[in-house]
Amino acid sequence: MNVLTTEAKSAGPHFVTVSNGDRLRFDSVIVATGCRFKAGPFPGVRKPGAFVLDGAEKYQELGRTLPSMDQAVIVGEGYRGLEVADRLCSLGARVLLMISCWEQEAPAPVVVDVMEDAARERGVEIQRGTISRVVGDGRVEAVVACGSVIPCDSVIVVPARAPNPVPSSLRLGQTGAVEVDAAMRTSEPCVFAAGGCAELKGGILGSGTLTAESSLSGRIAGSNSAGSNHSIGGARTDQLRVFGLWWSRTGWRTGPRMALGSEVETVSRRWGDASACVITHQRSSERVVGVESIQPSTSSPVGLPPLGVTLENLAYGLGSSDISQISETARLGLREWQRS
Repeated sequence: MNVLTTEAKSAGPHFVTVSNGDRLRFDSVIVATGCRFKAGPFPGVRKPGAFVLDGAEKYQELGRTLPSMDQAVIVGEGYRGLEVADRLCSLGARVLLMISCWEQEAPAPVVVDVMEDAARERGVEIQRGTISRVVGDGRVEAVVACGSVIPCDSVIVVPARAPNPVPSSLRLGQTGAVEVDAAMRTSEPCVFAAGGCAELKGGILGSGTLTAESSLSGRIAGSNSAGSNHSIGGARTDQLRVFGLWWSRTGWRTGPRMALGSEVETVSRRWGDASACVITHQRSSERVVGVESIQPSTSSPVGLPPLGVTLENLAYGLGSSDISQISETARLGLREWQRS
């Protein structure tokens, strides 16, 4: 094995050009160049008390400052913004979270309602939107958002990420990432891609890159580049634990939901203050193509009403990531909803 630390500048059939101009030949190659943070700073973001989380060192700097924050505004991408807000409110700070975008598909509206209520109980207000500028005499004192001035002592920017593929003739998907099939193969022979710079062809759950599955897609790409024939599972599960809640979403990656088209219907139900479930299915056959739930993280493993089991156990506990494993149980849930 030869390890070379350098930067790929471009790729072509059977070679990669690196930063010093050398052309390295290969039998197969894996593109794993990850993501870059989207630029989009606004006036005043360099003031003391403002943090742009575009690298590990920025998170470390934020961690050292968190205990001294009293009133903070977090703005940017939704999922990581929720995690930052959850951490900050646990230390007693009052937080306004302004979500400007979701890198993957946004949670269902009924799920967002549950999140907002749980966050409000912990001193976190969640809104959709962004800020236009940071103001203050010397350091952060307020932000301007939607025509209003909001006092704060800290601003935390959680930038969205964009794919960072190497320049090449590889076909790109809708997100700008390298398009791959279930085996992580690209449009060029012997070229594979994985992680944040790869997008599954025809993907439907989240319609984004494989950032959240960098390890899995990387293992598949590496194995197949050496001659194996593995594929990523038919379903995907996204999970998040915030504000004392456990959110989980399982759905088909490709194919069936797109083929069903207008036959797909979504039903949702909220139970009390802290639980909700959403089932997406085919009207005629009740064939399930997606399930999303949120419930207290302290509830028992069978706390998903009326399904009776957690999505993690259904999707993975039976030794398969095929969402068909949850179809029968979800069908029973649909029938119970229809009767009630």
